[in-house]
Amino acid sequence: MSVGKSGRVRPTKGVHVREFDGEMVLLDLERGEYFGLDELGGRVWNGLVKGETPEQIAARLEPEHEVTLDRLVVDLVALTDELLRRGLVEPV
Repeated sequence: MSVGKSGRVRPTKGVHVREFDGEMVLLDLERGEYFGLDELGGRVWNGLVKGETPEQIAARLEPEHEVTLDRLVVDLVALTDELLRRGLVEPV
């Protein structure tokens, strides 16, 4: 399942977030698993939690990075799909 570039997600119940030394750790207490995000991944997570789509997040972050908007959208959709696959987010 893919959320696509305009899909919205929210954290799945039971997922908790902690920040450590500039990185973000997503804890799924029900499954006993964790997933780490670097600083950029943490910014993406915060955008997703606020209800932004991967496309909206990419448009906001693109001026700060030396990558095309299209490439950034593809990467953010892939990250969002990975979070979905791991059960850390669910479609809205």
